[in-house]
Amino acid sequence: MKLKIILSVLVLTALFGCTGKSGNIDRMLSEKKYYEVISLLEGMNAKSAKNYLQLAEAYKELRKLAIADSYYVIALEKNPALRNEVIKSYSNIASTDFMKGYTSNAIKYWQKILELNPSYDINIGFFHLGKHYFDNRDYPSAKPLLINAMSISLPSHDKIQTYRMLIEIFRSEMKYDTAMIYAERASEEFSTNQDPETDFKVAYGEMKFTIAREKYLQKNYDEALNLLLEFIDNPSPLSLLDDAHLYAGNIYFDLNNNEKAIYHYKKVIELSDVKVYGSSDTYEEANNKLKEILKRTMK
Repeated sequence: MKLKIILSVLVLTALFGCTGKSGNIDRMLSEKKYYEVISLLEGMNAKSAKNYLQLAEAYKELRKLAIADSYYVIALEKNPALRNEVIKSYSNIASTDFMKGYTSNAIKYWQKILELNPSYDINIGFFHLGKHYFDNRDYPSAKPLLINAMSISLPSHDKIQTYRMLIEIFRSEMKYDTAMIYAERASEEFSTNQDPETDFKVAYGEMKFTIAREKYLQKNYDEALNLLLEFIDNPSPLSLLDDAHLYAGNIYFDLNNNEKAIYHYKKVIELSDVKVYGSSDTYEEANNKLKEILKRTMK
């Protein structure tokens, strides 16, 4: 019985001693006694997960980030429950380095944060990390980050880049409808800005034309024609105007609406005569179709 009491006292003493020591180390960290903390902890034979976290914090504050990171990893291996504290420290490193202009290092720690918690809010990191992946052609990794970036307050220049990157990503995935939605939003958001860089009307028009062409090739004539006529009413870019008239003419040709087909084919020829917005291929096809319509009507 006495032996059990003695053992219990020893265990409690050890526990309270460790807790007290850990608390003292936290106090030393708050007092910025980083070298003292390092000296004390690295001299200990048996270190807890909390001790490794404290070591990491001391090295972090001394900007010895590689050493700090190695101790964060050990702390997590010993106690995964420390994840939120490690994420908080990583976030502090990323924010500090970003503010100092060390964007590449900030990106490194934003990546570490998302590896530990993919749903963590890294704020401005969504844009910079998304752009990092985009620039490296890793579109699957870039897309969710850039979509998240759209929900935060970004400087106009960064917002414009985000729109352009998302349009390109969805275009590469052949999700033209989604690309067009982003182009339309961007066009509306920056409609009062006269800077050519912010003019998304061309991207919006290109997506509308691309979707119309896809629907035309699928013989979904109703939807294709609506989009083509919308594009013709507000052509941007003008370089696609002859193609739009050609596809509209072809739809009416297939529907045996000769009058409207002739109208659009003649528009193709007019644009080709201008030799700015037309091409020889569209001219030849339109001219051949006009000859076929003539043969139809002579029968």
